[in-house]
Amino acid sequence: MKKKIYSILLVGILSLTGTIADANGCSNTYKKCKSPDKSYTLSTSSRSIKMRRGRKVAIMLNVFGGKEYFFSTYSKPKMGVLQFKIISPINNKILYDNSAEGLCDTKVFKVDNTQKLLIEISAPNWQSSNTYECAGFKIAYK
Repeated sequence: MKKKIYSILLVGILSLTGTIADANGCSNTYKKCKSPDKSYTLSTSSRSIKMRRGRKVAIMLNVFGGKEYFFSTYSKPKMGVLQFKIISPINNKILYDNSAEGLCDTKVFKVDNTQKLLIEISAPNWQSSNTYECAGFKIAYK
């Protein structure tokens, strides 16, 4: 009986370890995004994300008046190019949608007033047979 309990515990621990390792497999994906010139400071809001087929990822971002922001995305070729929208969470107005510029993977813009913005990321041309894939989103400011 003890042997059976130990076996079950061991399998449970190994399963959990595999899940954690898989989640951490995306941890440096944002470093593959295009980088701005050296005058920008990398934001701690930059992140690697595990995306799921058919789902959107939302990131809330505080931006500060008078600052210029640089956004870039990275995805594996099988995911297709990422679509990202910059949305005002106050009225859900879309301030920018990169699909209007052929799904370009970078955007630079200046903010006049301090505010919160919602960044919505999706993969409209997903070609991967995998349910999940890693992607990255880099944010910098000056």
